[in-house]
Amino acid sequence: MTLFQPALTIMQTGSLLLRGFLAVIIGIARKKITATLEQRRIRSALGKLDDYMLKDMGITRSDIERIANRSYPPR
Repeated sequence: MTLFQPALTIMQTGSLLLRGFLAVIIGIARKKITATLEQRRIRSALGKLDDYMLKDMGITRSDIERIANRSYPPR
């Protein structure tokens, strides 16, 4: 038995880096998929309303796409 043993081998370090990298990629993909599904839900919900209901809310049909695509929370 030696007094000094490295904490991680090169293979273990590479494996941990790869796992971290994959976790970041999966996290980014999950956010993108969630945002896309939310945009689709908003478009669908607003698209089902008639023009009078949209007018009551102060928006027009042409505003639906802009509203669905915003990436910031509403005020």
